[in-house]
Amino acid sequence: MRIVDRVRGNVRVEIRGVFPEKILNACAMQAVALWDLESLDSYTFRATAEERQLAELTAIAGQAMCDLKVLRRQGGGSTLRFFRRRLLLLAAAALILGLLLFSSLFIWEIRVQGCERLSQGQVLRALADCGVEQGTYWPGLSMDLLRSRMLTEMPELAWMTVNISGSRATVLIMERQEKPEIYKEDAAADLIAGKTGIITRLSVLNGRALVQPGQTVLEGDTLVSGTLESLSNPPRQIRAQGRVMADTWYELTAVCPLDVGQKGEIKSRRSRFALKIGKRRINFYGHSKMTLDGYDTIVHEYNMGIEGLFALPISLLREEKIRYRGSSETSEPEQEMGAALRSALQERIDGEIVSSQISVDRGEGLVYVTLFAQCNENIAVPIETQGASAPP
Repeated sequence: MRIVDRVRGNVRVEIRGVFPEKILNACAMQAVALWDLESLDSYTFRATAEERQLAELTAIAGQAMCDLKVLRRQGGGSTLRFFRRRLLLLAAAALILGLLLFSSLFIWEIRVQGCERLSQGQVLRALADCGVEQGTYWPGLSMDLLRSRMLTEMPELAWMTVNISGSRATVLIMERQEKPEIYKEDAAADLIAGKTGIITRLSVLNGRALVQPGQTVLEGDTLVSGTLESLSNPPRQIRAQGRVMADTWYELTAVCPLDVGQKGEIKSRRSRFALKIGKRRINFYGHSKMTLDGYDTIVHEYNMGIEGLFALPISLLREEKIRYRGSSETSEPEQEMGAALRSALQERIDGEIVSSQISVDRGEGLVYVTLFAQCNENIAVPIETQGASAPP
């Protein structure tokens, strides 16, 4: 009933007079409905009536020598007048809502998840080649066709899918695992020295050892033979397996400038603004083609949209230009460069670094850091030989 009253429109009035009861009797006789009566004192009461009967109620109050005051109007004509005065605002709101609904049919933001060896840039370029980029009409996409084209374009992918929520596309990928080294158990192979060194320990699982601890071997020498001799049968070819630990020596050198420019205090700071609509950029500053040499640039991008609800192809860009007071200082990077050389060497060997020594030399504005290291590592490398093993 309250909803019907709101649609029809109602008014809250205050009536004051010597004989307010006459108004109630007259309203009852002329079918003027009053409700929510509230008595303030002996001469004043408040009531609610339909808006269309306000003129009739005013006439009745005048005949009874009472004053009528309108306190509040709800619904009906007041609502229509409210919307009539704000027609332009409602039209703008409807237009914005329509644009949002229309914009949600296009992809304006792409996120890639699952990258380990591949970069997001590689995946985004492959998606663009397959027809998925900013501004793509996503209801016209065939996910099965897109998945097939992506797997063809990028053999590194084992699986991928695209989830679209509003104007955001989330690309989930799974990279293909590297195949392990596969070899036939019956394939004949020898173990040769991959590096020059002095043998310290042998652990032969299969085959015949040709070297002993303390022996010096050169790169390419056979360490463990896959050929087994027999007094009663012809030689048998097998796959040699094992580890051959040897002492090896390395010499690595790194070079860097001796004088390095350091950033001092901030000398000046300035900001420039731009508007990005899709792939088009509108700069709000002059001489946009000129670059500011000597300034560091930090770009802040503020996307127009609501996280998790919708995204728009509009973003505000703020370029912050910062200039520092430069200062040249003499660097002493021996420890950092030595640690970097040791780390690089450790990644190259299958073993450990036994001892190391750093040599530093300076000249012509450069510093040379050389690492001399002794390592103990596995130098055995399998190499297949012709022929296969004969059945025992």
